[in-house]
Amino acid sequence: MSLLIYYNVSYKYLITFGPARTVYLSAHLKGFASMAEFVQLHNHTEYSLLDGMLRISSNHKPSQFLQDLAAQGIPAMAMTDHGNMYGALDFYDTGRAAGIKPIIGCEFYITEGKYNEKDKSRTGHLTLLARNYEGYRNLMKLNSMAWVDGFYYHPRIDKEILAQHSGGLLCLSGCLKGFLSQYVREPGGFEKACALAKEYQDIFGIGNYYIELMDHGIREEVESLPLLKDVAKRTGIPVVATNDCHYYKKDDWLAHDVAVCIATGKTLNDPNRLQMSHELYFKSPEEMCALFSHTPEACTNTLEIAEKCNLEFPKHGFILPNFDIPPEFPNSAEYFKDICRKGLIKKMNGNVPEHYWKQLEFEFNVIITMGFDCYFLIVQDFINWARANGIPIGPGRGSGAGSLVAYSMDITRVDPIVNKLLFERFLNPDRVSMPDLDIDMSDAGRERVIDYVRGKYGHDKVSQIITFGTMKAKLALKDVARAMEIPVAESNRIAKMIPNDPKMTLEKALEINELKNEIDRNPQSKKLFEMARKIEGLKRHTGIHAAGVLITKDAVSEYVPLARGARDSITTQFEGEPCSNLGLLKMDFLGLRTLTVIDNAEKMIRARHDPNFDINKIPLDDKKTYDMLCACKTLGIFQLESGGMRDLIKKLQPTQFSDVSALVALYRPGPMESGMMDMFVRRKNGQEKIVYETPMLEETLKDTYGCMVYQEQIMQISKTLGGFTPGEADTLRKAMGKKKLDVMEKFGKKFVEGCKKNNISEKIATHIYEQMKAFAGYGFNKSHSFAYGLVSYQTAYLKANYPIEFMCAALTNEIGHNAIGSDDKENKIVTYLEEAKKMGFSTLPPDVNKSEPEFSVEEIDGKEYIRYALEAIKNAGEEACLSIVSERKKDGPYKSLEDLCSRIDLFQANKKTIESLTKAGALDSMMPGEDPKAVRATLLANIDNAVDTAHLVAKEKEKDAGNLFGDDFSAVLSVKKKPSVKANPLTQSELLAYEKEVLGLYFSGHPIAKYQNYLKQLRCTPIIDILEGRAAGRLNIVGIITLFKKRQNKQKKEWAQMMIEDCTGSILVNAFASAYEGMSHKLAPNAILNFMGDIKVDEDSARIELNLKGVSSVTDLISNIAKEFTIHIPANYSKNNLQKLRTYLDMTRGTTVIYLEVPSKEHPDKVHRIRTNKRILLHKGLLEFIENTMGNAWSFK
Repeated sequence: MSLLIYYNVSYKYLITFGPARTVYLSAHLKGFASMAEFVQLHNHTEYSLLDGMLRISSNHKPSQFLQDLAAQGIPAMAMTDHGNMYGALDFYDTGRAAGIKPIIGCEFYITEGKYNEKDKSRTGHLTLLARNYEGYRNLMKLNSMAWVDGFYYHPRIDKEILAQHSGGLLCLSGCLKGFLSQYVREPGGFEKACALAKEYQDIFGIGNYYIELMDHGIREEVESLPLLKDVAKRTGIPVVATNDCHYYKKDDWLAHDVAVCIATGKTLNDPNRLQMSHELYFKSPEEMCALFSHTPEACTNTLEIAEKCNLEFPKHGFILPNFDIPPEFPNSAEYFKDICRKGLIKKMNGNVPEHYWKQLEFEFNVIITMGFDCYFLIVQDFINWARANGIPIGPGRGSGAGSLVAYSMDITRVDPIVNKLLFERFLNPDRVSMPDLDIDMSDAGRERVIDYVRGKYGHDKVSQIITFGTMKAKLALKDVARAMEIPVAESNRIAKMIPNDPKMTLEKALEINELKNEIDRNPQSKKLFEMARKIEGLKRHTGIHAAGVLITKDAVSEYVPLARGARDSITTQFEGEPCSNLGLLKMDFLGLRTLTVIDNAEKMIRARHDPNFDINKIPLDDKKTYDMLCACKTLGIFQLESGGMRDLIKKLQPTQFSDVSALVALYRPGPMESGMMDMFVRRKNGQEKIVYETPMLEETLKDTYGCMVYQEQIMQISKTLGGFTPGEADTLRKAMGKKKLDVMEKFGKKFVEGCKKNNISEKIATHIYEQMKAFAGYGFNKSHSFAYGLVSYQTAYLKANYPIEFMCAALTNEIGHNAIGSDDKENKIVTYLEEAKKMGFSTLPPDVNKSEPEFSVEEIDGKEYIRYALEAIKNAGEEACLSIVSERKKDGPYKSLEDLCSRIDLFQANKKTIESLTKAGALDSMMPGEDPKAVRATLLANIDNAVDTAHLVAKEKEKDAGNLFGDDFSAVLSVKKKPSVKANPLTQSELLAYEKEVLGLYFSGHPIAKYQNYLKQLRCTPIIDILEGRAAGRLNIVGIITLFKKRQNKQKKEWAQMMIEDCTGSILVNAFASAYEGMSHKLAPNAILNFMGDIKVDEDSARIELNLKGVSSVTDLISNIAKEFTIHIPANYSKNNLQKLRTYLDMTRGTTVIYLEVPSKEHPDKVHRIRTNKRILLHKGLLEFIENTMGNAWSFK
């Protein structure tokens, strides 16, 4: 059955391009002919990524380029991007909006061989335009085949499939790379060219094939032009003039040159780079007619072609995939209603109140009338499959939680009637659009659900959705700098002057004085900036939508063209919104990591405590949960863990579920800036009286203390007081949100009139309506707030009632999502381990003989500990860790490094993996009782030998060496094993550095530990004393910078925010601009310093920060107060090291007296304390030498 693509009547893409429009355009074209007879038919827009620069849209409206063309009276234009139709619907929409007839086409790559064979056949270009809807569908079909089956360097077609899909198409012979142009320039190629031209004319039909003439001053084109005209004369095929347009204005050629350099990875100074003509700009009709004055018919024919191309999209309804209905049901609607009724009875435990049945019937009527019953069946089906296969699904998201049908079908798990959620916020009979049920699911199971959908509906009927990355301000500047060969350091310096704001533009950035001054004084920076502005905002590359999936009735390629994305995945060529506007089913399968946390915690709780535990059956009034929330212990809690949110929780003190839901809605710029958030808090805490202007408002607003927080409240008030229908209430909500003043004014009068019928005065009614207008602009979707509030509550309940299971699940969920070793990004594993410590749970080190791949609970003498996960070690992948744990459970603990290497799969757990495990201390248990510094040094030195030996043993096994040694391969091991390599023990600094490298934290000790016993002497404060309120005011902290971020204030001056830690805790430090300027050279990640500043405590949130006033070296701090400095010499200290120590002691002169403590040779337990004649100034080199050769073998007083 032939399928139709359509623009639904409710959408902005409603087709009005009918016969009347065609007649108008014909007249317009004929009138235009008297001025200059020309229409541009060969144009590369920005969708010819980093090649074309013609912009066709700006925020879904016609671009300035299209507006200019319309102002010049240009009636039509074609889009012919390289091998794709990415922008077809975008251009169709914006072209028509600008008053320009859009001609949809594509410049195809066509091979002389078979399109689906990857050989060295020559590839040429061919320009195809859609004359009508049939031609448009064939364009899509050919494009999809080229990308899916014909991709070899380029998406290619061949003449065979072209002949099969030529209906409705008009063909131009192509540019200089077209085969016709190539053949005529080849020796003896004229006859071949004539034959090809006739063949194409036979394929497309007389009047639908034209020989394309171009003239950009290129030598080969000049040679081809008379020959192509001769072919036309010989064959009787008409000619048409085109310009290979890539950019708008003539002086844009350099910017285009730069864009091509970016695309090809070349620079402007590279003599071997691809260089193009400077004539590829959008020439005016007058310029084109002058250029082709020798062949005027070539220009006239452009008008003829424009008149032939009249694409119209048939009007139709929504297209949903076929859903199989059980045979006992006459249609999908009856099956749908049956599932809903049974589901509701189950949800209500067999006792369904009458108003529930009434609401269900109302929703049936709306959904079935609009034809969406199959939509709900499709969603319910894959959700049921996911849950049946252990994949957690969220309780709801967005306005869909307001549907009783969705609740009855177990699509959502928030009762919309109990929680006063509105169906019409989700599906409004006055607003014809596809339902939008975004589905949250565990990120770990998302791909499995998509695979199920592919299997059910067919792989050719399910596709991921393309996205387009654009040239953002900083990226444009850096890309251009590379092309101009400006050093990276220089481009980074300039780019750092641009704020990290996603909405920032280069034009806006010029408001920053530092950047403006740089451009004014530096000609190179000025040229860089000007060039970057020309390419800023262009489409740069394609990507794949993180959640969107298209599901169609027939093959996706029947509705939209397909492309190949990353890792060869098949995607649409249109973005999500155009696909939805075509009436196709776009589902968002959203991976929510929090659901994985909840699921993992549930599994641990069932295994350790209650086999019947179900997170969906927890009470919503749990006191422990609310007590924990009120104490602001929300780290790890969904949506509630940020500092700002903790501030709000501290003020609000939530005591019921509606408060948790309100938190999600209130913590946004609108409510905060308007004062609504503060009013809500005051009323909740009894600091402000709750007043209702009419008793009729109380039922709607009592859960939010008389405040209008939710959009649904605005809708309910308009219905209750103003007598609005559900559809009108939703239309009002939408108009208020988008500030549609005319609609608001119209509905304002209706609201006041409706209030009069309820005996509410005009004055009060007007005041209420003004309040509604004020709050509706930032009122939140209550359905979404309640659904997400439920997830927040569930995670809070788990943390309050099953804390160690929750923390293990939260920690496991961060594996692979933290950049270990990153200096400017928080490592959540470190943060959560600190939180677990505060909660009373110590963490045991990683251990190949004890750890699981994920974080786990381990009991020792009745006490619970968190055991560090193997997978959380850098370079230890999932498969490697599973292999290690599986083998350990099968054949027992690993006894040695050689034993480990010989038993595990070294293709999964390779040498790098074992090295990382060793650095993390995960192999320490193989040598119990020994110093970890010596153990790890020895193991690291012997990894190569152990791995090599294990490989040799594996090869012997493959060769059936058992014939020589029997079945006991330990004999092979003894023969192949190399002597153990001896190694000097690691220093404490090296051991800690290795742990930080692979774990992201210090585990065995801390770089600050050596100073911990001297803090009182140094007049420094342990961080724990500050956090627990025992210290305040101006003070000193000895700490290490673990997180460092540069920022800019409103005056565009730099300041820094950092996290510092000592052995007792961590604290946020602010180095504001005035202080930062003088100390910036000292501040860097991993720097150990003395930080002097003022403690600031936020009274509302209890958040504690240090405002930095100065920093100094810790060595200098010790040097200033140390009168005596003692070095504790170990018994086995070498003469060579003693000589080096003498050298370090001789480097400076000062006032600190040096003492040596040396063990007695006769009585090793006795120590001789020797006063030397050295008086020195302590320096960093001496301390580092002592620590590297003796450990922390020093003290002072």
